[in-house]
Amino acid sequence: MIVELFSHNVDSILEIYASDFKDGWNRGQLLSAFSSGRFVSFAVKKNDKIVSVITCSVSFEEADLEGIVTLKEHKNKGYAKALIEHLIAFLKEKKVEKLFLEVREGNLSAINLYKKVGFNQISIRKKYYQNGENALIMVKEI
Repeated sequence: MIVELFSHNVDSILEIYASDFKDGWNRGQLLSAFSSGRFVSFAVKKNDKIVSVITCSVSFEEADLEGIVTLKEHKNKGYAKALIEHLIAFLKEKKVEKLFLEVREGNLSAINLYKKVGFNQISIRKKYYQNGENALIMVKEI
């Protein structure tokens, strides 16, 4: 089941992020993002437990997918794809035209997923991550 998350769910988001997302946001950043009114988050819940989370900043006709993480024991079950598709439907209702994201150049499983749901690479940010890894910039026309 996909549910929307809010500022009172920040600790749950951080818990999922910590499981597999080294460059995720901290508590203050998430609370600030939620308070801006231009931030959304959705989660897959199984047996009342959040197993996958997606976060997104929305700015008029464009949006940025900020993060998507699935707990290791729940990977490869289609949860990330379902969350992306849910987010895209939500953004379409909001008249958002483009969804952007950054992804580690070496994260081939994520890159393949993004391509599968219609994202295209438009740029590379050299040495974007703390460890010096490049980021691929991708966009999906909605």
